[in-house]
Amino acid sequence: MSTDLEDDLSRVLARAAEGAPQAPPGFPGRIAARSRRRGTRARALVAALAMVVAGVTVRGTVGAEPAPAKLPEPVETVWPDAVWKIPRQLPDLPEFRPVSFIDDRTVLLWTERTDAIHAYDLGTGRTRKIADVPSAYAFTVGAGRIVWQTVDRNERTRFWSVPISGGKPAAIHTVGTVKGRGEKLTVAGDRVAFSLVEGGVFTFPLRGGRVTPVAGAERHHILRWPWVAAPGEYTQDREPSFRELLDAETGRASTAVVRPGERYVRCGVTTCVGLRPDDTRFYRLRDGSRERDLPVSPVLGLGDDRFMAVDPPGSAGGPALLDLATGKQGELGLPSSDEGRMIGVEPGILDGGLVSYALNDQYVLIDLARIR
Repeated sequence: MSTDLEDDLSRVLARAAEGAPQAPPGFPGRIAARSRRRGTRARALVAALAMVVAGVTVRGTVGAEPAPAKLPEPVETVWPDAVWKIPRQLPDLPEFRPVSFIDDRTVLLWTERTDAIHAYDLGTGRTRKIADVPSAYAFTVGAGRIVWQTVDRNERTRFWSVPISGGKPAAIHTVGTVKGRGEKLTVAGDRVAFSLVEGGVFTFPLRGGRVTPVAGAERHHILRWPWVAAPGEYTQDREPSFRELLDAETGRASTAVVRPGERYVRCGVTTCVGLRPDDTRFYRLRDGSRERDLPVSPVLGLGDDRFMAVDPPGSAGGPALLDLATGKQGELGLPSSDEGRMIGVEPGILDGGLVSYALNDQYVLIDLARIR
């Protein structure tokens, strides 16, 4: 693991440590960054991150019989600054889908039937039309613009953009044809970066210009720019997903630790999850350290390297969102089915910072970036 990765994870966990609850007697400690600073500072960080997560234990720990798990509070109570509820039907927008945050108080909505994008103000509840965007997908926001892509019948990818303030969409004229199914798009400064479902990462100027393949990333996919990884989300022969990590800006590369017999391993920028040979589930850093058990198998990996949907034991209110960095859980409010829990939310590696789901006559929106 590079020092950049260590610093990244250290910053995340250091923020989490400020509010992390302490575990009662008999419960194991939880997750800490693999710090370059040893000794007392590292031990203090581990102690600060001690927490209780029902079903998540240090492998091999023997202790007192745990107390009954406390059922989680609603997600909007646990993280009030990161959760919003908006109507599922708005004036002149009978059907829409939230696709991204434009800023801290504005959400990008896409009306697929009418092929248009709108901005929704979370403070006032007002909407405004931004532009008509037929056959669009893979929206991203950056540098004051909304960017998306289209694919024609010959699987040639084209790119478009419009100012956040609105207007007529303009094609971004690129030099060099890219054939393949677009997967993820992001604005990186004055350039646009994208990856293909088949693998391969490319960039081009936001104003238009030559499409340039990222060196060494012919098989890779964007996780969180500038981090790209290979192989992809769907692999053959149970090959680990996103094991090979590359910094597209510096060229630094690393390979995650995968032990013999492990299956369905999926890695993010800093962590990996998967199944051991005995079918127990694990969560650990990419270098193999800080391994912990997981209560459920996150089939799509972890959202933002730390979030997953779980089914708390004894809960009558359905699944919860679990933050592995702090141990906090927020009940999502989704109902149960007669056949067991229905986890309708699974924050995945490639999903970005927005988690949204329908709940009765509302959409619940969660901004993972605002959870500290």
